[in-house]
Amino acid sequence: MLCEQCNSPMEPEEEREFGGRKLCEDCYIDALSPAKTCDPWATYTASRLDTQELNPAQEVILKLIAQQGHATLAELMKATGLDEAALMREIAALRHMELIRGAMMPGGGRAFKLFKDQG
Repeated sequence: MLCEQCNSPMEPEEEREFGGRKLCEDCYIDALSPAKTCDPWATYTASRLDTQELNPAQEVILKLIAQQGHATLAELMKATGLDEAALMREIAALRHMELIRGAMMPGGGRAFKLFKDQG
């Protein structure tokens, strides 16, 4: 049996149903609790911390954005080796810490920039 979200094999007893779809446990958890990039309370809390420790994936994200000036979701997925759901959780955390922000690119695409880079 395969998960209908990520196509990973799963045992019948591991199957979870959400929205009429049969999901593995990881996809089920992601469906129940998706990453929220716009969460004022999380931003308020994160901005009041004395120190903000980054995990290795977050450091890679910040380094790539700093080097290039911006980075797309695809570029960040390639650089970190994370799938989209895991990457979005890291991006949400960085946005809550006010270290990165979303930006529209001239050609209409979307990317991420450093928070302090308002240009």
